[in-house]
Amino acid sequence: MQRLKFWRYDNDGVRALMSVNVHLARSGLEQSLLDLVYLRVSQLIGCSACVDARARKAIDHGLEQGQVDAVATWRERAFFDDRQRAALAWAETLTDVARSGVPDDVYAEAAGHFSEAEFVDLTLAIALSNAFARVGVAFNQGPPPEPALAKIDALVNRGGV
Repeated sequence: MQRLKFWRYDNDGVRALMSVNVHLARSGLEQSLLDLVYLRVSQLIGCSACVDARARKAIDHGLEQGQVDAVATWRERAFFDDRQRAALAWAETLTDVARSGVPDDVYAEAAGHFSEAEFVDLTLAIALSNAFARVGVAFNQGPPPEPALAKIDALVNRGGV
């Protein structure tokens, strides 16, 4: 069944989500770190279109194929530094918040690797990725394509979002 391409609709909700995406791209968090988090959340939510799109973007942004391939098994792999591991653990905890309850040890580990502003932005990135992945599953679509994101970026730059 062909499902709705949610990102085609010029509505305040989609624009708001996409404007957070623009903020995060400018936040100072490493794009590679954001890519790892976005990919892991997409895997956990089960959005196959999102996983494919996020894996391609991660490679485009300079992550090694081995890192991309190892995201699902990051705990057992040596591809990731402590900051990346803390971000991946935080992403898993927040994505499964109903079951995980956000344990203090996971919070403390993540908080120890990021400034307060970075920690807020990382948390927003995880929440945004969860939102996009869940919408992607609902509509059987991946994240918005680059032209849709560019349109939102132009609106943000003009102060329209």
